[in-house]
Amino acid sequence: MSGNAPNTQKMKFNKTETEYNMKSIRFLLLTITTMFIVIAGLMIVLGISVYTYYHNFSFFYESGKGGRLLTPSILCVIFGMILLVVTMFGFFGSLKQSTCMVNLYALILGVLVILKVIVIILSLTIDATTLHNLINIPIAEYTSDDEIRAEIDLLQTSLNCCGDTSYHDYLSMNFTSDHSTVIISNSDDGPVLVPSSCCVVKTEDDAYCMIIRTNGCRTVMGRLLLENSSVIGILGISVTFIQVLGIIFALLLARCIRKMKSERALQQWKIKEQMIMARKAEENLSDGNTVYIAQADSSTA
Repeated sequence: MSGNAPNTQKMKFNKTETEYNMKSIRFLLLTITTMFIVIAGLMIVLGISVYTYYHNFSFFYESGKGGRLLTPSILCVIFGMILLVVTMFGFFGSLKQSTCMVNLYALILGVLVILKVIVIILSLTIDATTLHNLINIPIAEYTSDDEIRAEIDLLQTSLNCCGDTSYHDYLSMNFTSDHSTVIISNSDDGPVLVPSSCCVVKTEDDAYCMIIRTNGCRTVMGRLLLENSSVIGILGISVTFIQVLGIIFALLLARCIRKMKSERALQQWKIKEQMIMARKAEENLSDGNTVYIAQADSSTA
């Protein structure tokens, strides 16, 4: 009996250490998954906000002609929803101590990390020429299509630009009385008629433009997209680092859960074995204390 006491104390010490490690890792994993929930919520809100304000600008992308749904704002919302759903696996898996859910959480996070690394590489390596070629501003259709005219006016006012490359794109355009225009009198090409959205400061009668927007919208939009790509890449690196930590803690937690369940199963098996051995010992003891009385030989009359 004295020889079994150290083994019992050692088993209890290992069990306490395993549970302590699992609780620590589970706390860290819950903290990271909570951060993912907040990040996913911010991505969804940000994507919806950007879409409601800048969704008209998607018309000026070449990809927007055939796949207008695949805009950066909508992709941000979709990725945020996917991250929110995936995070639930890790959150509830750590609470329920489910090895399957935690491992699935780590696997899907690994796939998302690979996809995000690809996006980060594309964001940091894309150049201004590539973005410049992806932008299409249909200035030639300004006077023939009311929807295009409204979108170009909004673009020129929001980005402080004029035309595709400059206000010279409107030199040979035939405006009518239905169009809101101003005259540039100090141009080298003589009096030039341009849309009112190209003018910053007008005269009192709104007939002449005193200060014109000189930058082309293609250049301004390309510069804006390039800056946003760099920001997306830097933020992507930060989020990817957090995701890698989530994968590491998820795998460690799954290992601790398996180890704890194995120790519990081993302890239950030992308890059952001790109960069986104790029952057999009692049966043997009861058999040893039984007094056997032989029957007397019967006499014949």
